[in-house]
Amino acid sequence: MGFALLYAFAMYAGRLTRVAPSELALAWPAGAVTVVWMLTCRRSGHRLVVIVVIAIVSGAINQATAVEPVGSWLFGFVNASQGWVGALVLHRVAHWTGAVNVRTARQAFDLALASVAGGSVSAVAGGVTAWARFDTGLWDGMWLIGVRNSLSAFVLTGALLAVPSAFARVRRQPRVALLPTTATLLTTALVMTVSWPVVFVLIPPLLWVALRCGPAVVSVVVAAQGVIVVAATTRGVGAFGDMASAEQRVLLAQGLILVLAIVGLVVSLAQDGKEEALAESRRDRDRLHGFMEAALVAAAHVAVSADRTIGTLEVNSALASLTGRRRENLIGTDPATWFTAADAVRLREGITSLHPDGTVGWRAQLRLSPSHGGGWVDAGLAFVDGVGDGSLSSQQRDQTDWLKLQMVDITAQKHAEQELARIALHDELTGLANRTLWADRVEQALQQAVRTGELVAVLYVDVDHFKQINDTYGHDIGDEVLKEVASRISGIVRPLDIVARIGGDEFVVLCPALSDGADGRRLAARILETFRAPVEVGRRVITVSASIGVAFATDGDARSLLRRADSALYAAKDGGRARFEVYSSGEHDGIEHPAQLLLDLERGHRRGEFELEYQPIVDAESGRTVALEALLRWNHPDRGRLLPSSFLDVLEASELIHPVGDWILRQACADGAELLARGNRITMHVNISPRELSRPHVVHRVSSALADAGLPAGFLVLEITETRLFTVNGSLLRELEQLRDLGVRLAVDDFGTGFGTLSHLVDLPVSIAKLDRSFVVDIVDRPNARSVSNAVRSLADGLCIDAIAEGVETEAQAAVLRELGYRYLQGFLFGRSAPVAAVHERLDRVS
Repeated sequence: MGFALLYAFAMYAGRLTRVAPSELALAWPAGAVTVVWMLTCRRSGHRLVVIVVIAIVSGAINQATAVEPVGSWLFGFVNASQGWVGALVLHRVAHWTGAVNVRTARQAFDLALASVAGGSVSAVAGGVTAWARFDTGLWDGMWLIGVRNSLSAFVLTGALLAVPSAFARVRRQPRVALLPTTATLLTTALVMTVSWPVVFVLIPPLLWVALRCGPAVVSVVVAAQGVIVVAATTRGVGAFGDMASAEQRVLLAQGLILVLAIVGLVVSLAQDGKEEALAESRRDRDRLHGFMEAALVAAAHVAVSADRTIGTLEVNSALASLTGRRRENLIGTDPATWFTAADAVRLREGITSLHPDGTVGWRAQLRLSPSHGGGWVDAGLAFVDGVGDGSLSSQQRDQTDWLKLQMVDITAQKHAEQELARIALHDELTGLANRTLWADRVEQALQQAVRTGELVAVLYVDVDHFKQINDTYGHDIGDEVLKEVASRISGIVRPLDIVARIGGDEFVVLCPALSDGADGRRLAARILETFRAPVEVGRRVITVSASIGVAFATDGDARSLLRRADSALYAAKDGGRARFEVYSSGEHDGIEHPAQLLLDLERGHRRGEFELEYQPIVDAESGRTVALEALLRWNHPDRGRLLPSSFLDVLEASELIHPVGDWILRQACADGAELLARGNRITMHVNISPRELSRPHVVHRVSSALADAGLPAGFLVLEITETRLFTVNGSLLRELEQLRDLGVRLAVDDFGTGFGTLSHLVDLPVSIAKLDRSFVVDIVDRPNARSVSNAVRSLADGLCIDAIAEGVETEAQAAVLRELGYRYLQGFLFGRSAPVAAVHERLDRVS
């Protein structure tokens, strides 16, 4: 009923806008009412009723306003057709589901399309009716009706749909809305009362409304301006009132209304879109802030502009706590300034390396600067969707990368690693470097010597008759003597020299970058001189002397260089002690002639002189053999049965290591398969050298050996020393992961003696960690050795891998290891290595 009354009023008002002498109205608000009315209809039956009502009301009002009867009823169906077509376009084409307030440019376009479609249909129907019944020109009638109906529908439909939102805006912000709307309407009324051609002054106040009040208020204001323009033009006043041609007045008035509608809607929609974008940006930042606050890790949102300027947009409280800085002091800064100089460079390189179409993530361990807490963090960078500062232009946002920086505090882990490394790499009694650390420094010195041509010297210092000191004064006094010896040697070497204790009373000094051998000889003489003064321990005065072996090299490796110094040391002892001797190649046996030794190894390989022995790995509680480690032996025709220590260096340095390594792997798999066939479910451990690992197709060689022997992959363990963990990366890492997927396990041998960090143990597909025998030797008497052993077992438990203790020689050592929780033990206490036949006999006796 309400729409029927509104339609009657709109039609009557439209009829009042006729411009004499024409019968055509200047505006047709009834068309807008029909569109809105049709939009509200949910069913097609309702629309049919509406069409009938429109036709009846149109006919009645047309007759009441002196329109001839037939034309009156025909124009009723013309009006209904406009509303039906306009609503149909909005429903079917624009997918409007009801009355929609125009808030976007797309919705404005949809409304314009529907208005033009409805206006066009009514133009054809109305033009023909006017031509047939009122003698109006056919094309002129169609043109005027089409323009009038389309424009009226566009302006007034938008206004009718916007009325609820417009009044809500005015009620919500009366001061903001009332002043510009009132000023605009008063200006329009004033301008349309004068005949001056100044209608353009209607645009500035309308822009004021558009910028302050939004599209809904603009739609209503433009409709009100249209009413004023139509009323003035109909009365013959205003800029268009004195024009002689009625058609000209109609078109110009409608053109003015169209310009006002377009300008007002375009500006208001643009302003509304900007405000919505700013609001969405604020909401995104609020959500980001909430997410970051809820995060357990320190996090920052970082923007990288086109010129690679880096800025922090937001940080969470966890990051503020981590750095000890207030959040407002971190926002806006370059995150690289939070880190040490070296790690700041790494972070910037990480940011530079990222690209949305390439590398999308980056991770590294970084150190915060002292001014930002000084801790260690595991930092990660990744791309995120941009939610940056709303003040940025669209172009700036498109040229900006948005990154999420997350940091996990790993300071405690780093300290634990450093402490574990200190314990593992330093002598507990003297604080000097131990054998492992010293050997690493020797390797570095030799590598530098190859580049510079400088000499590297090793001084092997042994305290003469130290056993007598222990037997006479006791071990406590002996320890104090060793501390004093360490102090005296350390006090006379250069800052770059390294002093290490590698045995009970054995010390070694590394002297890198020597210009000639005389420097090493002078140092040896000074060390001997320091022993002339007796050692005072409490009230006891003990005379101590030492013998020294000196060796020089410009290349080679730490092991061979130490062997040379050891040979020179024994020459010094044989020469009367308390002296030093410089190594001469004539004092060494055949192992110092690698070319000849390699020829012997090649001959031995061809003649089958190599043999495998197996040492048992047992269950710590039951003593049952659960695995065997394959150990290479050489049955030399002249020198007898040789251990790998006498030939392995030369073997591993040559290409012969590949066929020998393949033979070891295949023989161990074959022996393992034979054991399995005899009912012994025993795993075979095979050491694999770094050179063998560096060869391609490791997976193929291992799987082929397993298949040829008929040994399931689960019964094979490959052992690699901890010092070689750094070499495992890239394709080799992928091959080891493939071996793990096959069922082959990887063991880290000599664990605790190398420089592999915990992260390598985590990243590699490791299943077993073998505690080095150097910790087992002292585990009964040395608390430090026990602490390291316990730490290794705890680490293995945490990583869900097995731990095996090597070098167990006494029941006391085994008892301590059981107490620490070691499930598997290996060493002479449980059996020496033996050929496979002897292993069969031993297992048969047990069974």
